[in-house]
Amino acid sequence: MKKNGKLALTFQETSEVMMQNAKKLFLVGGMAGLLVMGLFTGSHAAVLSKEDFNLYGYVESSYTQNFNNPKNSGANANHLRIFDGDSNSFRPHMAQLVFEKEGTNGANAVERAGFRLKLDFGEDAQFTGGRTGDDFDFQEMYVQFVAPIGNGLDIRVGRMNTLVGYEVIESPLNPNFSRSWLFGLGQPFTTTGVRLSYSVNESLSLSVGAINSFTGLTEDNNTAKSVEGLVSFKATEQLGLNVYGFFGRESSNTVSGAGKRVLVGSYVTFQATDQLGFVLEGYYANQENGSGISSGRNARWNGAAGYAIYDFDEQWGMRVRGEIFEDAGGDQSCLGAAGSGGNANVCTVAAPIAQTLWETTLTLQYKPAPSLITRLEFRYDKSNQNVFLDGRSRSTNNQQTLAAEAIFLF
Repeated sequence: MKKNGKLALTFQETSEVMMQNAKKLFLVGGMAGLLVMGLFTGSHAAVLSKEDFNLYGYVESSYTQNFNNPKNSGANANHLRIFDGDSNSFRPHMAQLVFEKEGTNGANAVERAGFRLKLDFGEDAQFTGGRTGDDFDFQEMYVQFVAPIGNGLDIRVGRMNTLVGYEVIESPLNPNFSRSWLFGLGQPFTTTGVRLSYSVNESLSLSVGAINSFTGLTEDNNTAKSVEGLVSFKATEQLGLNVYGFFGRESSNTVSGAGKRVLVGSYVTFQATDQLGFVLEGYYANQENGSGISSGRNARWNGAAGYAIYDFDEQWGMRVRGEIFEDAGGDQSCLGAAGSGGNANVCTVAAPIAQTLWETTLTLQYKPAPSLITRLEFRYDKSNQNVFLDGRSRSTNNQQTLAAEAIFLF
């Protein structure tokens, strides 16, 4: 589907796209298999059984009520939201299926080799790939090999979840239903390339990747490669520090041309008690030649978010998030259009617009069964610009929503 929503994929075209992706998967898997057989002799041979493979996933749906009752010319949209863009509507977010064989620092090549295929179906799949598309996406698809170097050098080639940031695409792995602006507006979701990871000891691990693009595209939009990295340090059983970064030549979202993009940030996790935990994240990012409204043409965005996570017991829990996000160059926010791309990143005005955003989110979680997660969430958004829609035609600087979410894990 094109970004403007004027061209929808037919069933035949969708099938052809899925077949092309399947062919690519078989090609990558076949090449990896030949490589492994060529590098190792028969003395390393082992037999794989069904216990070596994992198959799991989840299904997620929700309803969101927007108290501004926006009436867009296209589909009614919650403004400046990413994964919860449908206003006053039920939404089939995601049916995710993961099939994998995990590589380990084992005794032979068969144990060291692995792969992961993660497929997304639903409205959220329209933008998990970094561009507007249909309701199907292969979020992760990589081949893995753990080289026998020290504690094991984990090598992955393909498409993977990014190293950058605390929040992720998968809703069950996040403390809240809605996503922060730090993640949804200013960070990559997935990256495509090669990644090396190494655990120095139980406390310190390092990861670095050479990738095509900040936006997760499987193809590159220029001849240069970008780099992402992560250093994770567990100071104590309760305290963890994660420092991440990105650097490379990337294209702007709002003006023609490209320039150097840098993002540096970190998040700290602290488990105060068995029931209470805290997370604090912040980062700074800048895009060279990325803004048409800043005096130096550089587009800067930065922000900070804090989380308090409390579990009353194994079933009930409360999560609180507070956040501030600044899009000084106007290159990250207000890029979407109602009725297209899952209603992600929609505003009453078109980018570029420089603004500062604040939000507070309260999430009540209840698990009737270990495999069933339900959430009730209230969120208040505010901007220093009138970018939210109130009714049919009135622009305002704030928005309040109430959402109910259900997730089944399998």
